Amino acid sequence: MSKIKIEIKNRWTGSILFEYEKENNTLKDTVEKAVEEGANLEEADLEEANLEGAYLEGAYLRGANLEGANLRGANLRGANLERANLERAYLRGAYLEGANLRGIDLRGAYLEGVYIYVDNNKIDVESKIKDFEEKNNIKITETYINRNIAPTRWNCFWRYGLTICDCKIKEKEEVEENKEIEELVFKESAYAGEKIDKNTEKINELVRAVNKLIEREEK
Repeated sequence: MSKIKIEIKNRWTGSILFEYEKENNTLKDTVEKAVEEGANLEEADLEEANLEGAYLEGAYLRGANLEGANLRGANLRGANLERANLERAYLRGAYLEGANLRGIDLRGAYLEGVYIYVDNNKIDVESKIKDFEEKNNIKITETYINRNIAPTRWNCFWRYGLTICDCKIKEKEEVEENKEIEELVFKESAYAGEKIDKNTEKINELVRAVNKLIEREEK
C-alpha cells in the first residue's frame, strides 16, 4: 500500500508549515504528529478539518484557520488559539482547560459541552469560571458538572468535569471597551495618588514651618 503525504500550509502565504507521510494517512494524523513534534502551526489552514478526538494538547495554533472544523472531543488543553478563526467550529466535548482563546472568532461555533476544567476532586465552580473568563473573551452563563469522564482515545479518567451549557462571546468592541475602562481607572488612580503625594508634601512643609516658629518662641 502506497504512503500518503499530507501538507499543512500557511493560510495566507501557502508556505508549508509541516508535512507527514505514512500509509492510510489523514489530516488528523498529520496535525497530531505536528503537535507531537512541537511544530509551529501559527496561521495554519485547517478549514473544515475533521479533528474529532484529536490529541492537540499544547498545540501552537495562533491565528490558525479552523473555520467549520470538527473538534468534537479534541484535547486542546493548554493550546494557543489566540486570534484563531473557529467560526462555525464544532467543539462539543472538547477540552479547553488552560487554552489561550484571546481574540478568537467563535461566531456560530458550537460550544455546549465544552470542558473548561476536569479533576478527580470536587470543583470550585465559581473560581474556575472566573479564571476561565479572565483569560478568554467568553462569558459563561450556565454550566454543568459531568461525572465519571473516560475519553475513549486516552488512558485517563476524571470524576468531575466542568462543562459549558450556555455562554456569550464578548464582541471585540466590548473587549476593547473593557480595556479602555481599565486604562482610565489606572490613570485616574495614578492621578489621585499624585495629588495625595503633593498634599502630603504641603502638610509636611506647614508642620516644619510651625515647628520653626515654636523653636523661635522658646528661644
